[in-house]
Amino acid sequence: MIKFSIIIPCLNQITFLKECLENILQQRYRNFEIIIMDGGSLDGTKDLIKKYSKKYSELIFWKSEKDKGQADAINKGIKKSSGNWITWQNCDDYYNNEYVLETFYRAIKQNPSKKLFIGNINLVDKNKNIIREIKYVTPNLYSLVYEGMMLTNQAAFWSRKIHHEVGYLKNSRINFDYEWFMRILSKYPKTAHHINQILGCYRLHENQKTNKQNEKDYKIKIFYRKKYGFIQRFVFFKVLLLKLRRFFLYILQGNFFYAFRGIFYLLYKKN
Repeated sequence: MIKFSIIIPCLNQITFLKECLENILQQRYRNFEIIIMDGGSLDGTKDLIKKYSKKYSELIFWKSEKDKGQADAINKGIKKSSGNWITWQNCDDYYNNEYVLETFYRAIKQNPSKKLFIGNINLVDKNKNIIREIKYVTPNLYSLVYEGMMLTNQAAFWSRKIHHEVGYLKNSRINFDYEWFMRILSKYPKTAHHINQILGCYRLHENQKTNKQNEKDYKIKIFYRKKYGFIQRFVFFKVLLLKLRRFFLYILQGNFFYAFRGIFYLLYKKN
């Protein structure tokens, strides 16, 4: 039996939390739970959570207490969860449609040896207008180390068993997701499976932490890259090989626009 646990960390995000909850609660696949970990909000978030947890008591667990940051809240939620497939969804993000959990369910059933499943996403503005699509390919450790975040939690689930092997998220202010996915792919190099569908929506707005990165955040990201194998020597050729890998995988997917857009970008950048 496949049960999904969706952790929602939040702090003073009542503006978006209701949309996030409604989006998950409309999913057609019903074997899931929502674990809301509130960091002690003062904007009415707790009242909203109480309302939803009373109405959907069989689906929603929540707790409101001071934490050490987003990663700490997610880790607490994972430890409280009971599902065998785990993710977190930021309270300002959401799934693309009501069939997303069903899509993950079918992919997991069809690929029993895989432990990490990812899909594509839409970038949207604060009013949910689509800015552009982001299409991924099956990630590996080297693509993350040398190309950056080639997947995202907004459209990802992983097996709970992974936590028994590699632990929980590192408690950094940001980039903890980057380290987490590199750690998974370092331990399980061939464990990822890509679903070539738009499954998640990543909302861009002015209050995001990623819009306020500082030098310390940047240094932590560089530290993580080096920890998992980044070496400056021949880096141009390493990145070129990864881009060629992505080009051919896009072709195999039928994503011809993405494949040839990458070539035009390289030519334009070179000139």
